[in-house]
Amino acid sequence: MPSITFICLFPDEMRHVFLKGILGKAQENGTINVTFVNARDFSEAPHHKVDDYPFGKKHGMLLRYDVLYNAITSVPNYKHATIIYTCPKGPHFNQAHAQEMADTLLPNPTSHPIIFICGYYEGIDERMFDTFKIQRYSVGDFVLSSGELPAMMMAEAAIRLLPGVVGKSASVAHDSIISGRLEEPYYTQPRESYGQHVPEVLLSGNHGKIDNWKTIESIRQTVFKKPSLLVKHPCNENEKLLVRELMKEN
Repeated sequence: MPSITFICLFPDEMRHVFLKGILGKAQENGTINVTFVNARDFSEAPHHKVDDYPFGKKHGMLLRYDVLYNAITSVPNYKHATIIYTCPKGPHFNQAHAQEMADTLLPNPTSHPIIFICGYYEGIDERMFDTFKIQRYSVGDFVLSSGELPAMMMAEAAIRLLPGVVGKSASVAHDSIISGRLEEPYYTQPRESYGQHVPEVLLSGNHGKIDNWKTIESIRQTVFKKPSLLVKHPCNENEKLLVRELMKEN
């Protein structure tokens, strides 16, 4: 069974995230096995201390090399695992990276587990990178108090790409970042509320007009809210015409 292991300091709190929704169902049906290793269990220091001051710098704390080494080597099949560390020195994590992780987890002769190291404080001892082949990823240019949330974000992005996790595979294929176009606006009941109305075309029953409206609005959302997608996913001729018309309107 594909497996993901988090090496962290607060396993109970993190575990709850993976007990609900599609992540919980994925574990129940055996699609993925998510486990947590408490780094404190591998500390021989008083009070299970896992950090210490960096040499040559008497402020900030680092996770100790011996603690992390013992935590990683306790994970079954760790020698064949992809080890990931959330770190600002890494490339920005994107959908392509999520797909690579999902491909790594797929049950086949080349599949192997993933281990996430959740960073805390100033980071981890540099000797970890000399000992293990560790991939670094960043989720953005901002500061968090730990690497737990980034690690869980990356794991969810990969897990939902595994077959059977999301109910309809088309739902995954049509996600904005994958398809290269932002989705059109969505509306639900009531049809009118506090003076706000659902667009008439969506209530018309004319599927041709509805599909045309969806296409136009999808391009509109992409052009004005995330034009970078158009660079990665160039427009076809019909879309180019739509873009020109939209630009004239604005």
